[in-house]
Amino acid sequence: MIKVMVFIDGTWLYSNIPALRETYGNEDFHIDFGKLPQVLIKEVSKLAGSDDLDLVRTHLFGSYASNYDLRDDEAVQRRRDFFLLLKEEYHYELELFAINYMGRRLRKADRDPADTFEAKEKCVDISLATTMLYAAALPQVYDIAVVVIGDGDFVPVLQHVRLLGKRVAIVSIKSSCAGDLSDPHDPARVKDFDTIWIDDLLHELELTFKRHQLACESPIHKGKREVWTTFHPKKGQRFYCDACRTEFTAQKQLAQEEYVSAGVTEGQDGEQHDEVYTPPTLTGVVRKKAPERGFGFIKAGDGNDYFFHFTDLINGAHFEDLSEGAQLDFEVKREPEFGKAGAAQNVRYHRKADA
Repeated sequence: MIKVMVFIDGTWLYSNIPALRETYGNEDFHIDFGKLPQVLIKEVSKLAGSDDLDLVRTHLFGSYASNYDLRDDEAVQRRRDFFLLLKEEYHYELELFAINYMGRRLRKADRDPADTFEAKEKCVDISLATTMLYAAALPQVYDIAVVVIGDGDFVPVLQHVRLLGKRVAIVSIKSSCAGDLSDPHDPARVKDFDTIWIDDLLHELELTFKRHQLACESPIHKGKREVWTTFHPKKGQRFYCDACRTEFTAQKQLAQEEYVSAGVTEGQDGEQHDEVYTPPTLTGVVRKKAPERGFGFIKAGDGNDYFFHFTDLINGAHFEDLSEGAQLDFEVKREPEFGKAGAAQNVRYHRKADA
């Protein structure tokens, strides 16, 4: 049995979806990540001349936004739902890193033109390289590395993986592949097979959406609760329709404007910190609750207020059961600044440390 591990530069792949849509001639094209590993294994089987391939693991390396403007909360939540799908439904191994937007909008086009801030991703490439090299150095973990990449910076790690006796299959996109990875003559000695092009596999990889009806569980839902959707919630996950999700984002922004003192809406200056950003986890108590509007504020141990919406509650915490003064743990979604409250995510009941 030939053991295979798949390593995906998720950020690179995600950023190239528009190019794949143009190639395929379908603006609604999405990759079916459930099919992706098996489709790639089938292609490697053809090149290796063997059907005796066993997929050991699929690793995806990527990033997510943190400390961002709440107007982008819906887009961020959908990205988080996508990662949850990869982990729970398709059993991907995920290594994710936060990008600190310092209170700003995600898209540069949505920010002040004078703002020089550039969002910088940290550690994704290094994490992929070290994981692939570490697994290659261990006995009998994998025989072939299938690497979904386009960046020439991966050349050294590919060379060293091959020095350890492993074979490498490179999967890339024609419009976004470094010459050292695509050259059929392979002067850099980075691969053991011809490059596999995702462009040639789009028909097999296309995600087809099957519409079905679900009942929206939002307390602010208007009209008939049964709506058509392509979303498949996991066990214990509540379903909210697109209209309510859009309204949630508007609610969050309005709450910030109404209940927090006015201040600068953009983030700090364009300075980018070098350290990897990790969203802090804090403990606090519910200071204010607006039951008719589905949000409240937590007074945290750092002395600051943090806004939360009922959709930010997890682990069995229900908005209707929360009372002012209840003790909660949460992660910081957006840090407080310029007189504005911060924002909380993954809000749950406080768990006391074991004595």
